[in-house]
Amino acid sequence: MAILPWQDKIWADITHRHSTSGLPHAMLFAGLEGIGKHELALHTAKWLLCRSPGSSSACGQCHSCQLWDAGSHPDFLSCTPEDGSRQIRIEAIRRVNDFLAQTPQISQCQVVSLHPVEVMNTNAANALLKTLEEPAGESFLLLETERFGSVLPTIRSRCQRIVLNPPSAPESLSWLQQQGVSEDQALIALKANHGAPLKARQWLTSEQGEQEQKRMEQLQQWTSGVAPLSLVAEAWAKQELGDVVGWLYSLLADCVKAAMGIHDADLIFGDRARTLMAGAMPSMTKLITLQDKVKTILSRILSGASSYNKQLVIESLLLEWRDTINPQA
Repeated sequence: MAILPWQDKIWADITHRHSTSGLPHAMLFAGLEGIGKHELALHTAKWLLCRSPGSSSACGQCHSCQLWDAGSHPDFLSCTPEDGSRQIRIEAIRRVNDFLAQTPQISQCQVVSLHPVEVMNTNAANALLKTLEEPAGESFLLLETERFGSVLPTIRSRCQRIVLNPPSAPESLSWLQQQGVSEDQALIALKANHGAPLKARQWLTSEQGEQEQKRMEQLQQWTSGVAPLSLVAEAWAKQELGDVVGWLYSLLADCVKAAMGIHDADLIFGDRARTLMAGAMPSMTKLITLQDKVKTILSRILSGASSYNKQLVIESLLLEWRDTINPQA
């Protein structure tokens, strides 16, 4: 588990602080999806638990490292949403608190990885506060977030934030090419994933790219009045609602930019947004209003606080989309 090339500086800062003034009990890794937050948090966890750590990584040989590699380290706990829920609930945080109340079994400390922290519900967050304020023994909480502003202020104020900036375009491109991706494929994947290299790699190795292409074709057919609402809505309802709404939000952002005269080369979907608006240019007010509505729905989905009827949400958004883009269809 090596540090990603663009994380060298931030990792040097972490190790330097650990060797001088010491690391804070709770660290909050903040940054976009797909730039390596979780990888850095896990690298940090293994290094903290290692019995003979080097200056830049765990030794990989000690009993602690062997247990880590086997996925059975008794002094490490991962806390994420469970049982198909998008939220981290109080039961999970109680397990965290009980875990940290124990003494380390193998290593000199205990480490908890908690992500994404912004989906903790209020009860879970309140249950974590005491542990953040009064840590038990030698322990570290490594929290992760993609939406720092959505993290409760009471949690933010008790953690040391570690900001991970996305790598530069040349760094992302070079890294993907080192993974065996061609330059053309890498450029397409990075553009479709906001320049996030790990997300771009996943996009290429999964069916996500093909799914998005099919979704675009279905939207084009619906926009022009060729495909019925039921056909498109049923196809989209078979996909994750967050993926569909997030994709539509990005497309609407492109439509707004295209309506403002931004060049196709600077748009995520290239000329697709302009093609969808091939008729009379839609009202900017209606475009922004629909984009704001989609943003609100997406935020609620990502927070885990929503209980939307997938079919109804998709049908409603498709109807509003066509009313905005091509009301004459």
